[in-house]
Amino acid sequence: MSRLDSLLPLLACPRCGARLNQHPSQVVCGGCGTAYPLRNGVPVLLPETIEEAGTGEASVDDPVSRHPYSQESLKIIEEHRGEWVLDLGAGGKLQRWDNVVQIDIFRYPMTDVVGSADRLPFRDNSFGAVISQAVFEHLQYPQAAVEEIRRVLKPGGVVKIDTAFLQPEHGYPHHFYNATETGLREWFREFDLRWSGVEPHQHPRWSLSWFLGVYLDRLPADAAALLRATPLGEVVDALQRSGTGAAQPQDAAIMDALAALPQHHLRTLAAGVSIRAVNPPKTLSCASEPALAGATSVVATDLDRKLAAARMDIEHLRAELGMVREQQLLANDQARYLAQYYRLLADAGEDAPLGAGRRAHALFHAKNMVRAVVPPGLWRSMRDGWRSLSGAGTALGMQATPSQPVAAPFVSAVVQPFDVAALTATFFSLVRQTYTGWELLLLGHPDQSPAVRRAMEDFARLDSRLTIVPRPETADAYAWRGQYRLVLQEGTTLAFNALQEMFTLAKARPDTQAIMADYVAVLGRDDVMPPARCLSAPVPQADCSFSVLAPCVLLAGDALRRNGAGTIIDLNYRQVAHIPLVLFHMLQEQSSRARHLPVMR
Repeated sequence: MSRLDSLLPLLACPRCGARLNQHPSQVVCGGCGTAYPLRNGVPVLLPETIEEAGTGEASVDDPVSRHPYSQESLKIIEEHRGEWVLDLGAGGKLQRWDNVVQIDIFRYPMTDVVGSADRLPFRDNSFGAVISQAVFEHLQYPQAAVEEIRRVLKPGGVVKIDTAFLQPEHGYPHHFYNATETGLREWFREFDLRWSGVEPHQHPRWSLSWFLGVYLDRLPADAAALLRATPLGEVVDALQRSGTGAAQPQDAAIMDALAALPQHHLRTLAAGVSIRAVNPPKTLSCASEPALAGATSVVATDLDRKLAAARMDIEHLRAELGMVREQQLLANDQARYLAQYYRLLADAGEDAPLGAGRRAHALFHAKNMVRAVVPPGLWRSMRDGWRSLSGAGTALGMQATPSQPVAAPFVSAVVQPFDVAALTATFFSLVRQTYTGWELLLLGHPDQSPAVRRAMEDFARLDSRLTIVPRPETADAYAWRGQYRLVLQEGTTLAFNALQEMFTLAKARPDTQAIMADYVAVLGRDDVMPPARCLSAPVPQADCSFSVLAPCVLLAGDALRRNGAGTIIDLNYRQVAHIPLVLFHMLQEQSSRARHLPVMR
């Protein structure tokens, strides 16, 4: 019996609560008929208002994401060997217990069910115990999650919750709440509370260690060095004196070092946060809201979530509209490029006889035959002479760049093309960039077709920022001049503002060695991963490693050159940045020749 077979009697439709029936690639509700996908055998049971978050990674070096069980949680699991135990927000556990159902919004390797805490996809009274560790601070609707726990837990069942109090902002995608003990007891007021308090792993010393460690890590090196060399008592005294307006001259250096925390890190460790807002005009829908007073909190929560989802849909539609407009411009550029081979037909007008098209087609193939037999230098002379006579050089509606290439471009983009259509899309997405400080290197390969090589030469003629590298001996053996390097997989296009966004970030954070962004891609078989907007992995709170050929990651030239012939580059997490915008579009599956390269290790 498979894992899904044993769990199926527990599962319920998150929409109507009815039983689910298993099909080859999905589970279907027996009540409302809603179908939910199976991804590698894992049911994705999310309400229609929540997007599928995708996969998560588990690592032995990341105890935060895998949430190792506390001793008390292990005791509960052992005491309920004959019953099901629900691990709510299990994360990336590295092992599986026979009686524990691991549910998470992400699909980790050991996840049993993908679902939402405020709409648990289980039947009533299914579990003898529920445990949840380091999850409630990340829930948008914690009170609804508590009500769902009460629903799926058997009478007399045990619930064990660990959550954050004094912790820096952390986690992905959101960190909503930090709870006091009083606040946690208030959430679970409908339960028979047997104990609440601080467990050993929640001792204040760990909170102090976390805050100080993050604070020092994110300070500039000189400020961090000064504070590390200063006795803790002196730092506390300087803070207290400054807080009461009695600062002394010797306190200035300490206070300046503490104040050096970069602006973009303040919210992570802030003593508080503030908001200012304006009440918008009130509508009939606002006036009718008191009618919801009698609704349960779960129903009201669902309405709020649907409203939030509708707003997200509007933003996504706007983004998609912008992407469609960009793709239309790229298609026009490609059409103008291809039109140069059929100028005779275009010049003849709409009423031209079919023979004009045949003559143009014959001329195109005749040129290809000549090109195949004459030396390359002679062919270029013949081609340029023909273009100067025919005016074909202006067919694209743009002139070859007359100026010399920029001495030190911001980014060197690198592509090894095997398909003309994919190459033209990538080339014209660079030509359309709002920031023009780039160069494009096209890497040669023995398997490239004559058509691809012709397109490479045409684009090199049209724009002096393009360079053809005939046949690099290795994947990384070629010269490039940019401050950053960007390796692009075949068929990737850039949003027209992509380089501007990256340049702005690099200018604001000059120590950044790697810049990631979101992308849209077709990832493969739908039963494994649906086509989706893909979020780059959140920047980790520890040192990380990148492949030097990582696609769609901007890597600093200085770091790559210092790395020499190494294939992996090690970076401090403070040197890595993420732009939460879709800047890359991979709209087709990779060619069989394209390399599959890891992004981050």
